[in-house]
Amino acid sequence: MKSPLSFFQKVGFALNVFFAICLLIAYILPFVPPKFSAFLSILNLGLPVFILINIGFAFYWLLKLKLHFIVSALLVVGGYSYFSKIIVFNDNSSVEIKNSLKVMSYNVRLFNLYNWIEKTEVGEKISDFIKVETPDIVAFQDYYKANDLDMSSYPYVFEKYKSKSSNVGIAIFSKYKIIHRGSVDFPNTHNNAIYADIVVKKDTLRVYAVHLESLKIIPDVLELRKEDRQQLINRVGKSFVKQQEQAILLSKSFSSTSLPKIVCMDMNNTAFSYVASQLLKHNLKDAFVESGYGLGKTFDFDFLPFRIDVIFNEKSLKNANFKNYSLKLSDHYPIMASFNLSE
Repeated sequence: MKSPLSFFQKVGFALNVFFAICLLIAYILPFVPPKFSAFLSILNLGLPVFILINIGFAFYWLLKLKLHFIVSALLVVGGYSYFSKIIVFNDNSSVEIKNSLKVMSYNVRLFNLYNWIEKTEVGEKISDFIKVETPDIVAFQDYYKANDLDMSSYPYVFEKYKSKSSNVGIAIFSKYKIIHRGSVDFPNTHNNAIYADIVVKKDTLRVYAVHLESLKIIPDVLELRKEDRQQLINRVGKSFVKQQEQAILLSKSFSSTSLPKIVCMDMNNTAFSYVASQLLKHNLKDAFVESGYGLGKTFDFDFLPFRIDVIFNEKSLKNANFKNYSLKLSDHYPIMASFNLSE
């Protein structure tokens, strides 16, 4: 292990150190407000990739019998707490669901209003999917009043548009009675958040539908390569700063109620981001981490398994199951969490 490094190994170790530093910064960023450095906050998106690269370096140096493997090995082991936010292997096959509440969250991308995908009657297809899965509550982001959307089995509805002249907004559909509703209006953006207080048998819950600031990127690696790199970084960085401001507004709303909360959210950010860490502080937990399985991909971004759609729930609510779907009717995939409620 004490033999000198060859020239190529020295270059390799220099790259190893670079990616180790990137990983270390990515570990720290969930605790650093994006306003501190919008540019650095973008590194957080690459955390899973940095982990894989460092695992690769650790194995390489170990196979070469070099102590240099310690650099990446220690970093990977030190970030073990992040792994469950990236990939989980919960086994819910033996979980008994007696009195469940099923909550679905889905960014429907305006039901393909502008023909982004080569599919027709998207609203009808999503209606059929929902009829099969039978969620009790559905939260839609990027919602549009589509003529072919059939939600007739949901008698209680809260639709909110950014303005009186707009047909684009956010919505909550419920099989249970909505007794109170409200919005958390985000300034200077088309994104928004709403909530509904819903009586579910003996429980009253507050359900949020949230759409944080969009990154405004095309989910295609080849297309992204054509963009001006500095403009892309600036745009994404500004979006992260806006998300921080929106998280503050959401946090105020969370603090205003004593009701158990379920937050259905297109976060446009990772589950290990600063925004996620701030929102989870409000006695919330990530339903996917508690009862999901696999990588939990929710966004169609080439080969990268991004999980930017989440359902957070009050810690007092018992997670029974979590489903990720591969339905390709939007650039997002629907997700659904099930909870065991009191008798």
